[in-house]
Amino acid sequence: MTSLSRHCLAATAGAVAFCSTPALAQQKEEPAQPTETERARVSYIDLTAGLGYSTNPFLRFGDSTGSAFGRLGARGVHAWSTERSRTSLSAFVEGSTYFDDTDFKSIFSLAGETQHQTSETVTVFGSAGFSGDLSGQLSNRFLYVPPVPEVPDVTLPPPPTTVLDPDLFSFAGRQYRAYGQAGVSFRTDARSSITVSGGGSRVWFTGDLLNDYTTVFGNGSYNRSLSERTTVGVNLNVEHTTYDDTNDNSTLINPTVSISTRLSEFWDVRASAGVVFSSFDRDGQTDHSTGLSLDGSICHNSETERLCGRVGRNSSSLSRGALTTTTTAGVDWYKKLDDKQTVQVSAGATRYSSDDELVSNFSSTYLRAAASYSRKINGRLSGGADVSVRSLMADGPDPDPDLTGTLFVRYRLGDLG
Repeated sequence: MTSLSRHCLAATAGAVAFCSTPALAQQKEEPAQPTETERARVSYIDLTAGLGYSTNPFLRFGDSTGSAFGRLGARGVHAWSTERSRTSLSAFVEGSTYFDDTDFKSIFSLAGETQHQTSETVTVFGSAGFSGDLSGQLSNRFLYVPPVPEVPDVTLPPPPTTVLDPDLFSFAGRQYRAYGQAGVSFRTDARSSITVSGGGSRVWFTGDLLNDYTTVFGNGSYNRSLSERTTVGVNLNVEHTTYDDTNDNSTLINPTVSISTRLSEFWDVRASAGVVFSSFDRDGQTDHSTGLSLDGSICHNSETERLCGRVGRNSSSLSRGALTTTTTAGVDWYKKLDDKQTVQVSAGATRYSSDDELVSNFSSTYLRAAASYSRKINGRLSGGADVSVRSLMADGPDPDPDLTGTLFVRYRLGDLG
């Protein structure tokens, strides 16, 4: 797996360099005079160096879990849009050296999204990503802020949500995840549309107690606009998961109804509710269950601020061959205070419950919060501080919470947005 880590880091570094290549932002000459269809572009790479201290970075048991560390990171973004299309690529890689003789540790994330209106009635879209996490640390990193305010297209499904496994076994090791999806949306009349999409994901671990698994999924929805601001819809999602080294597999069928409304120029609300029908085949026996699915968000989006609050409840198939009910609540906030200062805050709580094959009626709760302040020193150089806290509480003894503080300097290559 050490070799795999090196390859992943090399791929990530290459993707960051790709995101920052100036030539990509100049593939087509801009018109001499701005027009309504002029292409908007953002391309930059942030190089970060920091020093800090973490009380329990790997959520281990014991008395001597804390360590000072040195950290290097890079985050690249390349995004562009026209009247008919929008595409964004982002890459993040971070390496940390802990001064308690812990080996060098790294995490990374690559993501891309695109959509293109091929005609007045047809839009195609897709997304893909690859990440390598360690002890859930990616959940407390500020990976990406949209470069321009975006009005969400409620007829298109978002990329698959990253779900952290709910137990100490997965937090004790490294987790890799790859996903991809693609689809098409057809506008059937002035008010209605039909969307179909499909894709898959692959999750694998370094821990011996966890089963690597593959999920394929399909989605179909019908949406109808009640007004310029409000859209309602019905949706059907089906996913099937298979596990390595066993014949275990699961199938989830989730019909939902949804509503979304634009409250004002800056605020929008989305909500959905449905039923999850689950079946799990294990050791020749099939178990069936039924549960409730809920999802809701309220978001504010302007030139200087992004604020989103989210809640959700759903079922999923995770690492140790178990159907897990996940209940989440979270908030993310980005604010540009002035031309020199920005602040970001992210917090969330996740409750897991499952009938695990090793531990009956297993449940756990994962809490996280992070804040970051940055101030420009000159046009490209900035400095700031990050603080974060994470806590994992499960049946039985729990590891001590992880409290981390970092002082950093950052240098931007590319756009000065």
